Amino acid sequence: MTVSITRDHGMLKVDINGTLYAPLSFKSFRPNPQNISEFYKAGVRLFSVLSSGIISALGVPYSKFGESWIGENSYDFSAIDRQMDMFIENAPDGYFAPMFQLDTRPWYLAVHPEVPNSFTHLSQIATDAAWKQAAANYLKAAICHCEEKYGERIYGYFMLGGTTTEWFSNRDHEASHPIKEEGYKKYLGTATAALPTIQELTRAGGVFLENEEENVFHARRFHAESIADLVLYFASEAQSVLHHKKLLGLYYGYLFELGGERLFNDGHLGYERVFLSPDIDMISSPSAYGYRKLDDPSAFMVTQKTLDAHNKLYFLEFDHITHIAPTMVAEPCVDANGNAALKKIPGADSKCRDAAESLNLMWRDYILCYANGAAMWWFDMFDGWFRSDEMMGAIEKMISLHQTLSGKEKQSIAQIAVYAEGESMYHVRKSSGIATVCLSDMRRSFTEMGAPYDLYSIADLDTCSSGKYRLIILLNAYEIPEARMKKIRKLQNDGAAVLWMYAPDYAHDRKNCVRQISEAVGMKVAERDKSHGGLVYSGTVIENKVAAPYFSIEDQNAIVLAYFEDGAAAVAATRDGSSIYAAVPFMPSQLLRDLVRKKGIFVYSTNPSVYTYVNADAVCVYNASDTDAVLFVPLDGVYIDQITNEAFTAERGILRLPLRGLRAYLLMRNTDFPHRS
Repeated sequence: MTVSITRDHGMLKVDINGTLYAPLSFKSFRPNPQNISEFYKAGVRLFSVLSSGIISALGVPYSKFGESWIGENSYDFSAIDRQMDMFIENAPDGYFAPMFQLDTRPWYLAVHPEVPNSFTHLSQIATDAAWKQAAANYLKAAICHCEEKYGERIYGYFMLGGTTTEWFSNRDHEASHPIKEEGYKKYLGTATAALPTIQELTRAGGVFLENEEENVFHARRFHAESIADLVLYFASEAQSVLHHKKLLGLYYGYLFELGGERLFNDGHLGYERVFLSPDIDMISSPSAYGYRKLDDPSAFMVTQKTLDAHNKLYFLEFDHITHIAPTMVAEPCVDANGNAALKKIPGADSKCRDAAESLNLMWRDYILCYANGAAMWWFDMFDGWFRSDEMMGAIEKMISLHQTLSGKEKQSIAQIAVYAEGESMYHVRKSSGIATVCLSDMRRSFTEMGAPYDLYSIADLDTCSSGKYRLIILLNAYEIPEARMKKIRKLQNDGAAVLWMYAPDYAHDRKNCVRQISEAVGMKVAERDKSHGGLVYSGTVIENKVAAPYFSIEDQNAIVLAYFEDGAAAVAATRDGSSIYAAVPFMPSQLLRDLVRKKGIFVYSTNPSVYTYVNADAVCVYNASDTDAVLFVPLDGVYIDQITNEAFTAERGILRLPLRGLRAYLLMRNTDFPHRS
């Protein structure tokens, strides 16, 4: 059996023996004949099969099929077999991705009391050779068993670990441990190295670490890289038996989601090496939790276009609390003291109010993925979350659309590239809050600006082709290597404009210096410790939510585009327009939209509540406003909504979509209709 990832008309699909499968899948903590067959009958052919003996953070088992790793090099794969047999019986033409949890088991912790629990304190055990080898042996044994018994039905595997199976080091908050201390000594190559104290790690102050905090910088990098190294170790071990004949994936790399201190504590900043590793084929994450309300645009947690550019599937997990989902876990949850009680499901407070809301959120995430060529799966967490004719009918329609529209081009037509990174965040104090502002919050502005954009990790800037993008946005490039700066200059010389955010190259070589910003952006930039107040644009004041340093433009040759409350220049451009500098880490969507239009980039919507997701053949729309949606389109003609089969006519570049109960549209232009030149 041969499994690979194949690009078909711009979208990555799962290629099984030459047959392409739409990357739409199913996952559940409580799979059973009913929900498996429901999704199978709806058209799903790819299924995740979670095998775990671990108790979840909710105090109930991840899987009720039981444990398969029962002792030192001792396994009972009957738990896997019972579940696989059930899936095969109820999805007879389906293909499966077993998910194995590699965390320390209770028996392991009893035998090895010197090691911490990897589920809660992953960074503290990440360099422990004995546990790593034991977990890798289990992973390989489980894969070999599945390949031998079910190999013709398996398309891939997922490696799970850390808190919530997402490789979080959730509860140690970067704290030390003897195992971690020894790993740090090896990491720095000195026997006298010592990890900083919690007080040093959480020290308040300005945004950036000072020169004397070098140990915090190195420790923070080690904290993240040790988890990335751990993931890559397990991936290498898995590939030693898979030989790249099946796909391999994990949940990881939530750069845009883990705002505040979590971005540093959870240990995902080293994601880029994992994303670019040849041993990794699939990455998954839930859809962004802060963008789930009915009037939100939805968003990715990860640098999705980097995964796509390197032919790796990104699965967005739709795990919203639908209107028929329970708010409490039906099974008694065991707390830390061994007491049983019912526990609320995370996110239950934002449960969908009715079927209309559930359906709108389902379609909104679907069109986001369709437009970006991303994969997705429906997470029926504790069974029955989608058990209604309306929702299962919607899933059947979504799968049917992938088949019907398989010949349509789904390549990106974005002229804007947004680059973000984890590396520069090692220079930042986790108490500063800047991660939330410059990464998490900016996702809303990008969607509201009304023009399509591609979201990359910084490494892809090094290979960006000249002429591909008109505008390049550097969100958090606080240290820019010389080779990358040369690449940026070449892109500028070849016609691209660069929007530099807040403090580009400010922390170069760990030497915080405003002169480095001035050299990067081509304008004189000034620094001070006192805030200039909020950014003022179009009569609105946008609060500056970060601490010092505070910057402004003091250059007579610059063209000022926006001011601070105290009158200082906040956003400006060079005379040739090749460089735009924003002295803030956050920009409102209207200012972004105006910048984009000045660069000649087509804007589909000027209403910040009408969200557009566009590719080569589709204009996808989610109308979160309380009025009709007015779109601008480059071609007149009849546009057919592929969801409802309704037709809408665009005249003189304007397409009006009436307000309706279903807020999502997947529009394609009827090419037989005459259009303006």
